[in-house]
Amino acid sequence: MKFDSFTQMYGTPGYLLRRSGQFATATFDAEMGNMGITASQLAAFLAVHIQPGLQQRELAATLNWDEATVGGMVRRLEAQGWLERRSSPRSRRGRAIYMTPAGHELYNRIKPSVIQVQKNLLKALAPQERKQLLYLLSKMMGETNEFFEAKKRPARASRKPDGRHDAT
Repeated sequence: MKFDSFTQMYGTPGYLLRRSGQFATATFDAEMGNMGITASQLAAFLAVHIQPGLQQRELAATLNWDEATVGGMVRRLEAQGWLERRSSPRSRRGRAIYMTPAGHELYNRIKPSVIQVQKNLLKALAPQERKQLLYLLSKMMGETNEFFEAKKRPARASRKPDGRHDAT
C-alpha cells in the first residue's frame, strides 16, 4: 500500500471506514437529529425493544460494547424517561431493562425515520451492491445476521475451583 497521493490515501480501508462512519452520523443527524436520541443510544434502545428484560451485561454482550458504555447509555435513556430498570427474577443483583410507555411511544414515532436513515445510507448503491456491502461489513466484523453467518468463537478457558483450566 502506498501513500504517495491523496487518491491512494482515499482508497485505504481505514480512511474509507472513517469517512463512512462520518457519513452514517451525518445521515442519521439529518433525519433524526431533532428527535432527542443519538445514533449510539438508538442501538441500545432498539436492542431493548427487540429483547425486553436484558440485564446490562447481557445488553453489552448483545451490542459487543463494554458494560460501562452501555451503563451510561441506559442511564441517559432512563433520564429521558424511555427506559427503566426493574428487579430481575433471574438475578438478585442484576436489574432487567425495559421500555417505559414513553419509550414505546418514542419507538413508534421514530421507526419510520430509522428505516429512512437505512435507506438513505444505501441509496447510491444498486440492490445487489447493497447486499454485497452488508455481507462484506458483516464478515469483516464477524457479525451473524441475514447477510453473513459468523464462525463460532472458541470457548474461553476458565479456572476450576482447584485452579486448573477448563474450556467453558
